[in-house]
Amino acid sequence: MASAVACEFCDLLHEERPLASREKALCVRCGGILYRCQPDSLRRTFALNLAALALLLVANVYPFLSFSLEGQTQVNRIVTGVILLWNLGYVPLALLILFASVIAPAAMILSGLYVSGPLLRGRVPRHLARVTRLHVKLAPWAMLEIYLLAVFATLVKLASMATITPGMGAWAFGALILVSAAAKAAFDPQVVWKRLEASR
Repeated sequence: MASAVACEFCDLLHEERPLASREKALCVRCGGILYRCQPDSLRRTFALNLAALALLLVANVYPFLSFSLEGQTQVNRIVTGVILLWNLGYVPLALLILFASVIAPAAMILSGLYVSGPLLRGRVPRHLARVTRLHVKLAPWAMLEIYLLAVFATLVKLASMATITPGMGAWAFGALILVSAAAKAAFDPQVVWKRLEASR
């Protein structure tokens, strides 16, 4: 008996059919994506998340930007703005920025590794379903692009007053955005659910 797939946008049920490589099934009612056929999804998800983890560490450890004004240079990291907002009393905003720029991306990367790594070795990890759902739910919150846009807006305002030099952290952060987007595109929840069903 063919399994049914519900559209996550309008809840219409569809009969699941096999797809060719890189094809995607669309909902007949709303046009939303039901599922895709991602070749080698787990291997690409693991490799890209591993690269993203290394880039996230570099982006947070190394200097992000340095400002030179009237002979004085100030070196900033990603958490510098969070600490400044915290000290100024903007605690909710500081926590939101910390969550969106560091905690959510890190949790998404680690959950992607937790899901894809054991499955690649033929093992089904504990709490696979729960971690997979967490991974999917974190996607809208890992807003690295928004953080970078905010940084660019600030740079445009400060460019006429100070000399701004991007550090290793900034280059790693830019690469992290690209690698994270590729990791999101490579992840195929259908593969995970099928492996979980087969193990029961």
